Amino acid sequence: METKRKLIVNADDFGLTPGVSAGILYAHEHGIVSSTTVMVNTEFANEALQAAKRFPALGIGLHFVLDAGRPLSSSPGSLMAENGEFLKGEELIASAEKQDVKEELQAQLQFLLDQGIEVTHIDSHHHMHLHIPCALEAVTEVAKEYKLPIRTFSEMEIKEFIRTTDSLRYDFYGEDHITAAYLLQLFSELEPGVTEVMCHPAFIDTWLGNKSSYRFTRAKELALLTDSRISDWLNQHEVGLIHYGGL
Repeated sequence: METKRKLIVNADDFGLTPGVSAGILYAHEHGIVSSTTVMVNTEFANEALQAAKRFPALGIGLHFVLDAGRPLSSSPGSLMAENGEFLKGEELIASAEKQDVKEELQAQLQFLLDQGIEVTHIDSHHHMHLHIPCALEAVTEVAKEYKLPIRTFSEMEIKEFIRTTDSLRYDFYGEDHITAAYLLQLFSELEPGVTEVMCHPAFIDTWLGNKSSYRFTRAKELALLTDSRISDWLNQHEVGLIHYGGL
């Protein structure tokens, strides 16, 4: 009998550092991570994607980057600082133009496609596609063109014309929340349909300190996501793990 409650456990930031990528793959192989999204504009993206090909059951989407590192498109002027890197924060939000966002998204998607990845969906680093109005428009247009689901909020009108989950819970984040009790409480509240839980597991490496302020808690996430108590609970309560390709 098909389970009524389905869960996507998506690990963001694949490709950020070797330790992050290895942690995500470990959490998939030995735990409950069913999906990941890739930052393709990092120096570690290629090797991460090659490693991921050993795990065909892992859904792989694009973690669209607008505020870290350098763009992949040729000259997205409204997104770049003078040093060639992405603008950040309010400066990016005020400057970003839809066409530049759209071209950058297409360049990042094409990177994945050129690597032979069957892209499952789109989300974004720091949820920037939900913070910049023109970015949400651009992502929606590209998602429709490529027939890809996007991560969004269940109450947004976008759900009327693009595939999303039935509900989105992405609050598995931060020192206070990374406990078995918290995660099992979250799972106990799952409703029929598909829910996404966002996570950031990793093995800590020397690169992470220069790339993210969210560091040591990632190792705690990894331990919890591979804890047999969690997978056993999902099995006992007939919660099926899927990725966005299963929508």
